[in-house]
Formats: sequence, C-alpha cells, structure tokens
Amino acid sequence: MRRGGFAPTLAALLLGLAWVFTVPVVSGLSDPYGNWHPDEVSHVLTTRWWAEHFCLPTYNSDYAVSVHPAYYHIVGALFWKLGGALWVRIFSALLGAATVWFTFRAARALYGRQVGELAAWLVALVPMRASLSGGINNENLAALGGTAALAVLAELLRGRRRTIELALWCLVGVGSKLTCLGLFPAIFLAVGWRFGLLRALKVTLAALLTTLVGMGWWFVGNISRCGDALCKETSDKLWDIAQPGYLHYKATRGFSPPRYLFSIAAFGWRSFWGTFDGLQKHLPMPLFLTLMVWQASALWGAWQGSKRAKRVRLAWLLAVLVLMSTTTLIYILYNWRHYTPQGRYFYVMLAPFGAISGYGFLALLPPARRRGAAHGLVITLAALNLWCLWYYRPGN
Repeated sequence: MRRGGFAPTLAALLLGLAWVFTVPVVSGLSDPYGNWHPDEVSHVLTTRWWAEHFCLPTYNSDYAVSVHPAYYHIVGALFWKLGGALWVRIFSALLGAATVWFTFRAARALYGRQVGELAAWLVALVPMRASLSGGINNENLAALGGTAALAVLAELLRGRRRTIELALWCLVGVGSKLTCLGLFPAIFLAVGWRFGLLRALKVTLAALLTTLVGMGWWFVGNISRCGDALCKETSDKLWDIAQPGYLHYKATRGFSPPRYLFSIAAFGWRSFWGTFDGLQKHLPMPLFLTLMVWQASALWGAWQGSKRAKRVRLAWLLAVLVLMSTTTLIYILYNWRHYTPQGRYFYVMLAPFGAISGYGFLALLPPARRRGAAHGLVITLAALNLWCLWYYRPGN
C-alpha cells in the first residue's frame, strides 16, 4: 500500500462514481430510479425544490426527508442547477471520497501512517457506504461532517490549533443530520480530559455557537411551517402510519423489548455493511458472519492495545465513546417509534470504525506479517465491492 491517503480516497471516488452510473444505466430508469437508495425519492424532490425555490418546502409525504437540517439539500441544489440529479450524485461521490481522506487523517494522527492507510481503505470499501455515495442522500454530508470533526479533534488533541476548523465541521455535520449532535459533549469531555475545563469550554462554545448561528434560520423556518423547531410532531404524525414502531410489533408479533432491541441492532449492523435496492437485497449470511468474526477480532486487538495508550489517544477514544453512545440513543429512540433500522445512521462513526478496526487488526499480527495481511484484507474487500456492484445491479 502507498504511504498516504491518496490511493483509498481515489478508490472511494471511483466506487462511488461506479454506483452513480451503473444503477441508472443498467436499470434504464429515470431519476430517481425507484427506491434503490433508501429514501432517495424524497431527497431528490427536496433537492429539486431547493434548486427551484430556495426555501424550506412544506413538510409532507413528498418531502418526507426535509425534516432533516437542510445543508445537504442546499449544496446539492447548486449541483442540481449544473446538471440535475446526475450532478448531485457526483457531488455525493466527492463527499464519500473526502470522508475517506479525513478517516486517514484521524487514524494517522493517533496511530501512525500504516494504520491510517488501512483505516482509509476499510472505510472506502464498506459496500453499503460505496453504494450510498452514489445516491442522493443527506447521510453523505453528515458522514463527512462527523468524520472530519473527529479527524480535526484528533489533531487538536495533539496540540495543533484547530478550533475554527472544528467548529465549522460541527456545523456541517449537525447541519446535515442531528445524529451529529453528540459531537458537542464528545468534544467537551475529550478536550477537558486533555487540556482542562477552561480549554474545553472555549472549544465547545465555539463549536456550539457556530452551529447555532449557522442553523438559526432552520429552526425559525421549522416553527413557521410545523409549529416547533424540529417539526417533530408533524413528522411523527406522518410516520406513525407508514412506519409503526415497538407498540405495533408488540401487538402484532408479541415482541418483547429485548427482542425488539435485538432486531433493530441486528438489521442496523447488516445494513451498515450491505443491504441494497431499497434494503431488500442482503449480503449472504456467511459473509455477514465472516465480517462479524473479523470485527470482533479487530476490536479485541484494539482493546489489548488500548491498555498502553497515551493520553491523547485515550482522550479521542473518550470522544468516540460519547458520540457512539449519543448516536445509538438517537437511533434507538427513533426506531422505538418508527421501525427503520438502517446502519447508515452510524456513518458519522466511520473515522473510529476505520481507525480502531485497522489498529486492532494489525495489533493481532506480528510486525513482519502486518503489511501482507493488510494487502490481503484490502484485496478481499475490493473484490467484495466489485461483486456487489455486479450482483446487486437492478434486474439481476
């Protein structure tokens, strides 16, 4: 592997572009070609609305994703004006490539170049992430915001001046999806652990105020169109019928709370790796089990290595734990009311997924075998992606 993040970033861009062009060309469908990418119909309509009207649409079934913060749709609208939905998909592919680059930066800052390179490859080659980066979905910009914020935080924890950049990436992340809200307590605790309470307050307030100022208009717009700052009551009324949650599954299938939690956790993890064509086509179960064993082994390796971790790395891992906890809480609360367990909600955690998995995988091996094993893992995942691109094409 090359010493740097260029190769996996380029690979991520090419994979995203492959999904951009393969799905509509093979299917022969017009944009947004059905529901291949989850919720894409609403994302296309919302982006087109912004391109034509440049204001928040009325929240209803046609614009069912406009309850999310609007930054992805606003920037996507500029690309729409260049060339319609195709250019918005290319924009998403660029976001996916940038996410891989920031994963490399985060892992390099904490674990060194070798882990950084492998971490970037791991994120680049998650099949569902590559597929989603070929679609129109706000998750792409939210993932970039969360990944970039964690990368910049890692550099800040090493003593570099990154407060303004960190604040801007928090705005990008939260301005695209509220799963990034956990960045604020994560930053506060990590910086406080590393530098003390005063520095933590300064950095966190800078990020929080930047986000509030940048999103104030969105809160006001929601109050105007829905009556509350998050459009939650309007959203719940819309989705209670279309996607009922735990109470429905308890009444119709006898689900207990632990069984329901297991269901949303299991399907969320599977769709993190690969469920295509509107979440109807899944990777084979033997592949999922293989990935599960690999991930568990990598986490074990990372846990063993963390016992010797220095203060900077521990502070960053504390931030990761906080963001993972808040994202999981948001995921559970939403799915408890509306059953839609999608692993893409956790793409804001791609940087720690790549960094921790890459570090743990290499830590399990003797130094002489690490490079060869990393090459083998990357080649295997690349082959899996090419197979997914061919096998899960429409009509197959």
